[in-house]
Amino acid sequence: MALDYVSTSKKIVDAVGGAGNIVSATNCMTRLRLVLADEGKANDDAVKGIKGVKSVIKQGGQYQVVIGNEVSNLMKEFNKLGNFSEDAAPAAAKKPEGNPVQRLFGFVAGCLTPLLPAMLGTGMVKVLLVLLTTLKVMTDTSPTYTFLYSMADSFFYFLPVMLGWSIAKKTNHSVPMYMVIGAMLVYPDLITILGGAVEGVKYGTFLGQNCAYMFGFLPVVCASYSSSVLPMLLMAPVMGWAEDFADRVSPNVLKAFLKPMLFFLICTPVVLVVLGPLGTIVGQLLAAVTTFLYGNVPWLTVGLLSAAMPFIVMTGMHYALMPLFFSNLATFGYDVVILVTMFCSNIAQGGAAFGVAAKTKDEETRSEGIACGISATVAGVTEPAMYGINLRFVKPMIAAVCGAGVSGLLAGITGVKGFSMGGSPSFMSLITFIGVDSTGTISNIWAAICRVLHINPASTIANPYHGVIWGAICGVLSLAISFVLTYILFNDKDAGLATEVNTDAIEAAHAAMAGQEHEKKAIAAPVEIDSPMTGKLVPMKDVPDEVFASGALGEGIAILPTDGKVVAPCDGVVAQTMDTRHAIGIVADNGVEILIHVGLDTVELHGTPFTYHVKADQEVKKGDLLLTADLDAVKKAGKQLYTPVIITNSDDYTEITPVDGAEITAGQKLMTVK
Repeated sequence: MALDYVSTSKKIVDAVGGAGNIVSATNCMTRLRLVLADEGKANDDAVKGIKGVKSVIKQGGQYQVVIGNEVSNLMKEFNKLGNFSEDAAPAAAKKPEGNPVQRLFGFVAGCLTPLLPAMLGTGMVKVLLVLLTTLKVMTDTSPTYTFLYSMADSFFYFLPVMLGWSIAKKTNHSVPMYMVIGAMLVYPDLITILGGAVEGVKYGTFLGQNCAYMFGFLPVVCASYSSSVLPMLLMAPVMGWAEDFADRVSPNVLKAFLKPMLFFLICTPVVLVVLGPLGTIVGQLLAAVTTFLYGNVPWLTVGLLSAAMPFIVMTGMHYALMPLFFSNLATFGYDVVILVTMFCSNIAQGGAAFGVAAKTKDEETRSEGIACGISATVAGVTEPAMYGINLRFVKPMIAAVCGAGVSGLLAGITGVKGFSMGGSPSFMSLITFIGVDSTGTISNIWAAICRVLHINPASTIANPYHGVIWGAICGVLSLAISFVLTYILFNDKDAGLATEVNTDAIEAAHAAMAGQEHEKKAIAAPVEIDSPMTGKLVPMKDVPDEVFASGALGEGIAILPTDGKVVAPCDGVVAQTMDTRHAIGIVADNGVEILIHVGLDTVELHGTPFTYHVKADQEVKKGDLLLTADLDAVKKAGKQLYTPVIITNSDDYTEITPVDGAEITAGQKLMTVK
C-alpha cells in the first residue's frame, strides 16, 4: 500500500511537538532531518509508531526520522504544514546533544549531505565515461569526452567552493563570503604559485614542507586544495567567529563593505598558513593509515569494515566518513574503505530482506521484504531493509552482518577497488569498479592467495574489468550468504508474526468478518455479551475517533482498560486475527459478530505491545484468554487506550443495549443483543 504522505506528515509534525517546535527541515536520500527547538517535546515512540517511519535517530543536533525511498515525496507534503526551511537559524534550537565526537561527526554529515545529489550525479557521469572509453565507444581526446568530463569533474575540482555553500547554510552565515574562501583555494594563480617556482615569489622550507611566503614572512605550504574537504571543514568555526567579529566591530554606516573586508583579511592567512596545511597533513595521515591497513591486512580491513558498516549507517556516520573517501580518491585514485565495504554491506542487507520474504507466511511482511530487498540491492538504499525488516526481527541482521563480513574478506583478498562515486553502492554501481590503478591489479586466484601470503606472484595482469568481475562475485556471495542464513534462522513464530493474516485495517476486518460463513442461529431471546476487559466504561459516542464514535462499524461500547488481558466475551469461534495483533474478531455460536479493538490507531504499533493467545478459526469458550496488551507501552507510544467492543453485524438485530455503570470487570455483562 502506498504511503499516505499527507497523513504521515501531519502525524510526524504532531509527534515531534507541533510545527512551532520545528526550527528547520531537510531531507537526504532516506531520512527526514529536523532541527527541533526542544527535543524533549518529541515523543520518540509515537514517531516510531507512525506507519512509514522506520526509526528515529538523534545526532549532531538533528532529529532524524528514517523513512526510506519515499522521503523526497513526503518532504513535499511536510513542507506545506509549516514555514519550514533548511535555512532556518539553528540558533533557535537548543545546543546539540551528545559528546564532542558525536557533534563533530554530526556537523560533518550535515555539511556533506546537501552535496550528495551533485556528487552522485557527476560521479555517475564519470563512471559512464570510463565505461565508454573502455569499450572504445569514444576516446578520451574527443571534444565530447572533454565537454562531459569537464562538467563531471567540476564538482570534485571545486569541492571547496561547494563546501563553502553548505557550511554557510548549516551555520546560518553568509553563503557568498564562505564560497569566496573556497574559491580562493582553487584559484588558478594560487595553484600556480603553490605548484612550483614562480618568479618574484619567495620560497623556502618550513617544518620540512616546501612553502611560499605571504607578506615575506608567513609560510604557505605548497599544496593543492582542489577536491579537498578538510581545509574548509576546519575553517568552519574560524569563519563563523570571523564573520561575527567583523559584524560587531563594523559601524552600521560602513558595515556593507567593512564587514566582508575584515572577514576576508582574517580568514585568508588563517586558511593558507594554518588550517589549509593542517587539513593537508590530516588527509595525508588518513591516506597513510589506509595504505598501511590495506597494504598489510586488506582482507581483514575490508571484511571487518563491511561487517560493521550497518551499525555505522545506523548512527548516520557514513556521511561523516566522506572526507576519508575524498582523501583516498585524491591520493590513490581509488577507494576501498568506503565504496567496497558499503557495497558488500548494502547487498547483504538486501539479501537478508529477501530471505525474510521467502520464509515468512505473512503476506504484508513478504511484500515489505521484497520491496526492501530491491531497494538495497538495486538502489543501494538500505534503511528500509535495515529498520523495517532486519533490525526488527534481529536474526536477519545477524545474517546480513555475516554475509557482508565474508564477502568483504573476499573483496579484500581479490583487491576490489572503487574508482568513482557512482550512486549509493549496489549492483547498479558495479561499473564504478572499472579501472586500473598505477600498480596494476591482480586477476586470478593464485595472485589473490599470494596477496594474502605477502608473496609476489610471477606476474599480474592489469585488467580494467577485474574489479567488476570480482565485485560481482562478492556481491552474489554477500546476497547468497545473508539470504540462506536468514532463511535458516528466521521464522514467523519467533518474530511474533501471526500467520493467519488477511488485513490490518479495521474496515477490512469488518468486511472479512461479515463474509465468514459460520453457522448462525436465530436468537429466540435476548443474548448477553460479557466484557472482554476490566476498566472504565465509555459510551461509543465519546470515543475520540470519528469512525468508532459515528457507529460506522456498528453499535457497542468502549472500555478504558486497567488490565491488559482480553478474554472471550462469549462462546464462539475466532473469526479474524491481524498481523498487528491490536484487534480480534469473534463470531458467537448464535451468529453475533464482535470486534474488540484495543486502543486507537494502535495498528501503527506493528504488533509490538500485543500478544495473541489464540489463532484464527479456533473455538473458544467464554472467559478464554484471547490476547494480552502491554498498556504502558501503548501509552508510551502516544496512543490512547479506548477499546471499542462492537457488534459489527448490528443491522441484523433490532436492539443492542450496553449496560449502565462506570466500571466493569472482565466477565461481567457488557451488553444485551435482541
